[in-house]
Amino acid sequence: NTMMTFPTMNSTANGTMSNSTSMNMTHLHCHSFSCISSECYWMYVNQNATRCTAAYCQLLKTKDMWYSVGCSASCAERCTNATQTNCSVNCCNSTGCLRSNFESMNATLTTTAAATTSTTTKVTQSSSTTTLAPADNQNQCSTGTCTGDGCYSAFKTTLQACTSAQPHCQLQKQLVNAATSWTAGCTNCTGLTTCQGTTQPPCVQECCKASTTSCLKLDGSVNVFSSATRGPHLHTELLVSILSLLAMALLL
Repeated sequence: NTMMTFPTMNSTANGTMSNSTSMNMTHLHCHSFSCISSECYWMYVNQNATRCTAAYCQLLKTKDMWYSVGCSASCAERCTNATQTNCSVNCCNSTGCLRSNFESMNATLTTTAAATTSTTTKVTQSSSTTTLAPADNQNQCSTGTCTGDGCYSAFKTTLQACTSAQPHCQLQKQLVNAATSWTAGCTNCTGLTTCQGTTQPPCVQECCKASTTSCLKLDGSVNVFSSATRGPHLHTELLVSILSLLAMALLL
């Protein structure tokens, strides 16, 4: 993957954002969601940006192929190579300033997108419909981005309409500049790590099946449906097998 860099006008030499831009934050609108790289551009162009109370819009690479975008009070360390994670792909202070980053992601998927469009067109002709994009399933999730312990409780009053490519509601925990950051919204959180015990961010505090009302509890508890994510523990059956082998070895 080709790494994307910050516009020079929005960053200082050490990779942090200039304070001179913070006066524009009352007019700043950012998207808020998490995505896998193959879906990021589609989610960007099919969702509306919401008004920020923070100074910047930031695109974070949370793990290999996974990204999170939202408002941010400060900027994380920028990504300097293709394998780096938990870093900022771009952090800027104007509405729409992340568009070029999502377009760059989409450029690598041109061949796949063309094949998908061809298949979808055939379905459209047989059903006499002119809409190629998947229909919105009208599910909703609480949404927002904030920094600090428990700050996500304020997300309950803001809802985001989910698309058919976003079957889950998610509350994701991240570490940005040594501070705990939270992002909530519609996404597909299958396969992500659950925040349990000493699990290090990024991880998901909540991942639940989206419905017509937000399934996020936003109360600090772990809320993950069983088939959504992977945790740091071994399966029970494997653990039992290992203990049995140890017991047999001791008897020999």
